[in-house]
Amino acid sequence: MDTFLNMSNWGKGNVFINGFNLGRYFNAGPTHSLYVPAPLLKEGSNEFVVFELMKPSSHLVFTDAPILG
Repeated sequence: MDTFLNMSNWGKGNVFINGFNLGRYFNAGPTHSLYVPAPLLKEGSNEFVVFELMKPSSHLVFTDAPILG
């Protein structure tokens, strides 16, 4: 199912899921989550690559609703 990736504990960068460029994020906002469509996720293992420029976090958090401000 569709989900959201909470990036509020990260700084500024880009996220790739299974080779697909999911998008950029920046902790200044206005949004603090990235939309992850269900077809991008595979059953079993998925590869997440986070290119962080400022403040890395130690984990990824998924939510069922976007964080919009």
